[in-house]
Amino acid sequence: MNELNFWGFLSASIITAVVHALLPNHWLPFVAAARAHGWQSRQLLRFTALAGLAHAAVMVGLGALVSLLGEGVTHFLHDQASKVVAIVLLGLASLFLFAPHFYGHRHIHHPECEHSFNKGEAVTLLGLFVALTLSPCEGLLPIFFAAAAKLGWAKALAIVAFSSLLTVAFIVSLVLLSYKGWSLSFTRLKESHERYLVSGLLVALSVFLLLGHH
Repeated sequence: MNELNFWGFLSASIITAVVHALLPNHWLPFVAAARAHGWQSRQLLRFTALAGLAHAAVMVGLGALVSLLGEGVTHFLHDQASKVVAIVLLGLASLFLFAPHFYGHRHIHHPECEHSFNKGEAVTLLGLFVALTLSPCEGLLPIFFAAAAKLGWAKALAIVAFSSLLTVAFIVSLVLLSYKGWSLSFTRLKESHERYLVSGLLVALSVFLLLGHH
């Protein structure tokens, strides 16, 4: 019976993780930032993976934290985190739209060219990191607690850890596929027009998060 429960909880967590990864606030900001800064696929992969792993660590830590402090932590995140993420994305949109000089002129990188890291990129990466880590998958928490009651804390944490890493894999895949699709679809788009487009997408996403909160 425990084995059936384990596979049942694992299947539910995988489905939840996949649906969670599909949310545009998890992958769209990375694509927008990559286009604004002219990142190559390798850079985008590295930045997304690092932020995604932090996201997974927060999810596992949140499960442990809620088990210690109660479900009030979840309610706080639900009430406040989306507001913070929306504000961060609005800030990035403003940066891309009104201060293109801050993140530097985009240029094509050659394989032997070491990318020059600037202040604008540091600000962008910090914003992406905050936006992703403050968007944990709250849907996994009920599964986590049910699994803990049936299977014990160790197996419950293992299920959440696996699901969180799966979320990271999906986010990275979505980011790279969307980046490739963007590159193929907007080959003739001027840099200034592309800046308006990525900024508009981030603003729309921010408004969606704020309205969804209400």
